[in-house]
Amino acid sequence: MINFIEKIDNYIDKIALKLEKRKITIPINIVGAILFIIVSIVLLILVPSQIKINTKAMVNARTFPVLMLRIMLVFSIILLIKDIIFLVKKKEIEKKEINLLVEVRFLILLAMLIVFLVMLYYTTFIISSIVFGFLMLLFFRSKKIINYIIVFLAAILIGYLFQNVLHVRLP
Repeated sequence: MINFIEKIDNYIDKIALKLEKRKITIPINIVGAILFIIVSIVLLILVPSQIKINTKAMVNARTFPVLMLRIMLVFSIILLIKDIIFLVKKKEIEKKEINLLVEVRFLILLAMLIVFLVMLYYTTFIISSIVFGFLMLLFFRSKKIINYIIVFLAAILIGYLFQNVLHVRLP
């Protein structure tokens, strides 16, 4: 087990050295405005199918979400137009430097959470928690076997307590 962890550590170190030197500079307002425009349009399309209403009242369950999405869309368009005008006039726009190593770490954590959720759907809470705990220990480069044993026992204990003592139905 320790040799396996050492091999993973060495592999991660090699990739991290390459990614640490890579940085990307992006115009943050333009990218953010485009993302929020896309999100608000998609949500405006989805709201009618997600929030059903039975009344013809002026104010209903859809009113507030639609209002907020429209405001988000309008101000995102204004922000995008403002920065495009600044680009055309060759004025300085706000830029953000992104370190690829930090972003890759985030994506790895996100992938582990997705794996946990998928495993919850297909397996039990205990098995999913053990795998997720082991993945987190590998991510944070824990080399102590006792940590893996603690995660294993904690997942079993928590699963047992919730199911048999608290009578909470786990996925």
